[in-house]
Amino acid sequence: MQDCPNTSIPYTPSTFQKKYVPVPCDFDLRYPDHRIEQIWKAFSTQIADKRKVQDAEETKTTGGSGKKRPVERSIVDAWVEVNTKFDLFPGYILNTSENKPDEGDKKQLKVDATLIAESDKEKIVPSAPNWALSRLPIEFKRGGREYDPFDDREGYNVEATAATRRHVRGQLMSYAGRVCSYQHRTKLFQLLINGDEFRMLRWDRGGVAFTSAVNYLESVTNMRLLLQLLYGFTMLDDCSQGVDHTAVPLSTESCGWRRMDVLGFPIPTDQAYKERWVPKGFKMPTGFAEPSADLSESPLFKAKHLHLDPTQTCDASKDHPQLCPDATPVWTYMRDLFRESLTGNYPRYQITVGDRKFLVAKPVFEANGMVGRGTRGYVALDWETQRFVFLKDAWRPFYDGVDKEGDVLDKLNKEGVLNVPTLITHGDVCERDGTEQETETSKYSPTYTAGTTQPPPPPKSKRKIAPLRASRPATNTGLGSQEPSADSKLPPLPASVPEIGNPPVSGPSSDKPEAGRGVKRSAKDAEAEHHPPGSGIRHMVHYRIIVAEVCLPCTAFPSSRIWAAVVLDCLRAHQAAYESCNIIHRDVSVGNILILPMLFRKDGSIVGIIWSGILTDWELAKDVRVACARQPERTGTWQFMSLRCLLHPTLPVTIPDELESFFHTLLYNAVRFLVHNYDSIKGLMQHYFDDTSVNAKSVPSAPLVKKTSMITGEIDYKGTILRFGPQEVHAMNDLVDKLLNLFRARYRVLRWEAGRQPAQPAKPTQEVDVLSSFSQPPVDARGSLQRARLRSLRPAREQSKPRPHNAVTTDPLRPTEEDQQLAESLKTHHAIVDIFEEFVGNDSLWTDNDTVNDRLHGYRQAPSVLASTAKPAKQAKTAPAGGPSARLAEAGRDVATGMVPMASAK
Repeated sequence: MQDCPNTSIPYTPSTFQKKYVPVPCDFDLRYPDHRIEQIWKAFSTQIADKRKVQDAEETKTTGGSGKKRPVERSIVDAWVEVNTKFDLFPGYILNTSENKPDEGDKKQLKVDATLIAESDKEKIVPSAPNWALSRLPIEFKRGGREYDPFDDREGYNVEATAATRRHVRGQLMSYAGRVCSYQHRTKLFQLLINGDEFRMLRWDRGGVAFTSAVNYLESVTNMRLLLQLLYGFTMLDDCSQGVDHTAVPLSTESCGWRRMDVLGFPIPTDQAYKERWVPKGFKMPTGFAEPSADLSESPLFKAKHLHLDPTQTCDASKDHPQLCPDATPVWTYMRDLFRESLTGNYPRYQITVGDRKFLVAKPVFEANGMVGRGTRGYVALDWETQRFVFLKDAWRPFYDGVDKEGDVLDKLNKEGVLNVPTLITHGDVCERDGTEQETETSKYSPTYTAGTTQPPPPPKSKRKIAPLRASRPATNTGLGSQEPSADSKLPPLPASVPEIGNPPVSGPSSDKPEAGRGVKRSAKDAEAEHHPPGSGIRHMVHYRIIVAEVCLPCTAFPSSRIWAAVVLDCLRAHQAAYESCNIIHRDVSVGNILILPMLFRKDGSIVGIIWSGILTDWELAKDVRVACARQPERTGTWQFMSLRCLLHPTLPVTIPDELESFFHTLLYNAVRFLVHNYDSIKGLMQHYFDDTSVNAKSVPSAPLVKKTSMITGEIDYKGTILRFGPQEVHAMNDLVDKLLNLFRARYRVLRWEAGRQPAQPAKPTQEVDVLSSFSQPPVDARGSLQRARLRSLRPAREQSKPRPHNAVTTDPLRPTEEDQQLAESLKTHHAIVDIFEEFVGNDSLWTDNDTVNDRLHGYRQAPSVLASTAKPAKQAKTAPAGGPSARLAEAGRDVATGMVPMASAK
């Protein structure tokens, strides 16, 4: 939970019980006093016996170096034996699985045990986690404070900070997230057995509620409390346990399951999606249609080839007059992605949105982490139309006045804005009683003000905890184990651009792994860093949206020209949204720019296949006429936010900021996939895009190379200016130079305007304008020898056009008239769009197939400190051989399905 701090709500066991797991009315009948005492004695005896055996084994192994705590296996065995004798979980099977991950689980996670309903007994894979069936994941630890993820002591933060304890909390979150990846859930209960103590947890997308630790071996009373919680959980209905009733599992005999299998097979009429000219008279196969909002019912239902209800058991040879394998032809990558989602390890579901049914299997994209928006993207089958669509399932932050993404898309579609997704349907997900599915933990956060009374945090426990043991170091394998890269040290800035804030580092020092028990802190020190429990929780509402387009990731471009053209399409979409609807996107990033193959027609005939850019994920969009801030969090994706927005997160996003985000997005993929003069890009990516270093007040500062690039107009890392092309001659260089010239002028004007404003007394809630501290670079900073040499290598058309430069003035800090004009031009889209059109419209400037394999392969971003204020970048990871990425390699690179979705990760 390092990436989502202050999202834990502590409860006393009795309060937790009343809210979430009420005591069943027949508890005393099932567990009379003498039976509870028997169970208590059985646990005590079993665990004591296991300890003796374990101590003997460890003594042999360590040569008699002293008594050791029993490992988790001993406690697991004791619980299995007691459950076998007393049936602690009626109606459920206790499945142990600490040594074997689920087949096909890329994360290879293994929880110690889990409860599985007896109705799913035939589906259980022995000794595996069975994430798709898990009802209550159980994690066992050897005992002691060092393995307790929460801190009940007075004056301490409830989220323990020692490395091992953070690691355990990360484990619990990972297991909860894995269950919610395989299943559709609104919440999830979890049990932690830490030696002689237990905690019960309840997760939702807002955070986690947990009980104080109780020693269940200490007394019969404590054993009664444990049994009440366990029996109470088994008596909860599916919805109370967190199962989402709007997602109905499909059986292998259902009509929907069988139809999904049929549509996963490739068909001869599927079309290649590579951009190309086509022969004269070319026609698409019958039934092929480009994405649209047309909701016409498939003729297969009228012909009775399919059941109207996809969950209905189906025997095709008996239920239908004839077998009909007809499938609508699509682009080949769409069927590839759908087929790969039909893995046998993931269940298949019917999801209802409004009055429409959609069938999904494994998501093609899912956000990491349990706490947060939990965005998942699916290539879904629209059951009524029998067409592939894209379904995004997420938990949206709920704020008054914030439009839903579907409402924004509806406005854009009605105004005829091109290059944006086509809305099919959307809506908040509701319970059976019509109330919205929303996070419960957020209602008890200090920031929740919806009229509910906030209960005081439960009293801190005064329980005695076993002392820490240092003889067995713990390994932190999860949170913040990033090693600084060899090239993490940057050269000093030019004298004309002083450093601002702290110099960048590979990650916050507190994120580095600690061995053993971690660093002890006094209660006074902890109190200084203390935040109210739950202060980082946001109120979230479950939301689904379906759009017609199933796109390629923006990383699939085969040439720099196509990449520039895709960005231009999205620029035009942004321009049209602003000019027609007064809407700005506010989250321009690589994850929100996608590629859609489209038919190119001339005089009514198809003459080619073109790749068009789609600007997607409009959930953070805002009407510029709304002056007030509608949500407190920083808006955007950190890596692509403008320098001004990074330095001033409280200021509203403007058109110049959006245009700068397009530039950072263009550069990001160009650095990754084009030929240039940097042998390694990992240092540049860290210090231009990813760095989230903080100052002494824990305020994040902008990445250093991004700062210098916007001020000097050159991308200079370690004294080398970035140049594209095998001989540093490439159209991308000229495009980048022209764009940088505009942004350099903007920041020169901003600096000057900030310095000219009369001094104002600083307010505690306002930030100092850092731009006023910028020293202006030399007037002729662009006239270096290296730049002059590169200019001489440019084509004649460039030599014949004088390049803009700033004339010498009596005050080198004062922006020239040209600077003023260039900065002013960024207040509309026209200047940027004209520059892109100048380059994209001239094929002679570009070289096809000028891309390389992803240079970010193996790169690990340093731990972020901004998860609560900005979104992390979405990066493609290497996909397995033979998947869609192997076929996308035709376009020039390996592409992961993780970049495919029509939505971004939050």
